[in-house]
Amino acid sequence: MGSSGGDPQSSARVHESRVMKSKQKKVLILAYYFPPLGMGGVQRVTKFVKYLPRFGWKPYVLTVKETDYWAKDYSLLKELPSEAEVIRTGSFDPLRISRVLKRLFGRGERKEVSAKASSRRGSKLSSWLFLPDTKIGWLPFALMKGLFLCRKEKFDLIFSSSPPPSLHLTAYLLKLVFGLPWIADFRDPWTGYKLENLPTPLHVLMRRVVQRLILSKADRVIAANPAIKGVLESRHPDRSKVCLVEQGYDEEDFHAIPSTSPDIFVIGYLGTLSPDCDPEPFFAALGDLIGAGVIPKDKIRFVHVGVCVGIDFDGLVRRYGLEDVAQQKGYLPHKEALKEMSGASLLLLAASGHPLVFPAKVFECLRLGKPILGAADPETQIAALLIRAKAGRMASPEDKEGLKQALTSYFLEFKNGELTSGTDKDLVQEFERKFLTSKLASLFDQIAGQ
Repeated sequence: MGSSGGDPQSSARVHESRVMKSKQKKVLILAYYFPPLGMGGVQRVTKFVKYLPRFGWKPYVLTVKETDYWAKDYSLLKELPSEAEVIRTGSFDPLRISRVLKRLFGRGERKEVSAKASSRRGSKLSSWLFLPDTKIGWLPFALMKGLFLCRKEKFDLIFSSSPPPSLHLTAYLLKLVFGLPWIADFRDPWTGYKLENLPTPLHVLMRRVVQRLILSKADRVIAANPAIKGVLESRHPDRSKVCLVEQGYDEEDFHAIPSTSPDIFVIGYLGTLSPDCDPEPFFAALGDLIGAGVIPKDKIRFVHVGVCVGIDFDGLVRRYGLEDVAQQKGYLPHKEALKEMSGASLLLLAASGHPLVFPAKVFECLRLGKPILGAADPETQIAALLIRAKAGRMASPEDKEGLKQALTSYFLEFKNGELTSGTDKDLVQEFERKFLTSKLASLFDQIAGQ
């Protein structure tokens, strides 16, 4: 995981200086999830676009017009460099259609949590109607605009980042017409992931056919974490064409964030709470400790920044007597969320047990430099990274006693003024977004020069 040898930041600076005097090449980037949409999946492409011009590449982003999405972060638009061109199109996908209908009939925006819950309720119907995924309705719009742009701009490369995987089909068709090199990026574990949730064997077959097409026709395939890379390699006809460019954090996001030392023991959680990241064992452990007097109620707070999906946060809070302890801030703009977490004494990472899942928030939590309680299966990538980075203690997500022991130790250290983080800062630097973009740009240079 990460790079080997040398200082990642120095390596990025050397690459940046080499391209300052060279003519910028042009890349067409296909990305459905792009600002002003929010949530973690938007960060990867946004940060690539932010830094690519520094490494000799002018990004043209082909994305969708505003949709009926449950999280918006307009502050991310301010991060886009002046060199970037953003081109937006319509779409026949459900989120875009919903947005258009609401504008026509004068309905307001839905609240973020109810919107996401409603979206999940319609997911079963959508999985029947749309193949290979619910965003296939963007393909004709993206293809027509992509054809126009490729004729006009003379791109050196096409880069497509999923989800949704159907956008890779648009990239493939553009490659066929113009003969451009194409790199397909997988930031989520689509290949080999949750196929059992598809409604029929025909849907599964269709998904696998599209997977094989993308893997075989792309000039390179990029995985966002080592486990996804392993799966892609197992399905690719030439595993040497599968590359790793991991998720990470943006150092500039932390420049204006002060380091704080709260007077009470504050536990922060950043991200979505769902059945995959079930907070109930943690709440049960915390409730037991408060009820037994191990941690006084007036000396502790739990702060959640993000949304809940399939989780009754208020119900869990009442069940375990945490009404005066637990606070839910909801979804916040990215830098505000990081600032909120910077005020925590301890960060909680409740991770999905699926071995392919590795959210970018892990790297932001590491960069914050706070002790981390990892509620993660010891076999997951997240657990391995936290152990390697010496970032904190681990406990199985369902191990209430293990969580209680870890919480007790952390609280006593806080009480005695001994709570510190031993996170390996050199290791964390390997996941800085500018450095990762330099790796991506080097791959662009290689493929475009072939």
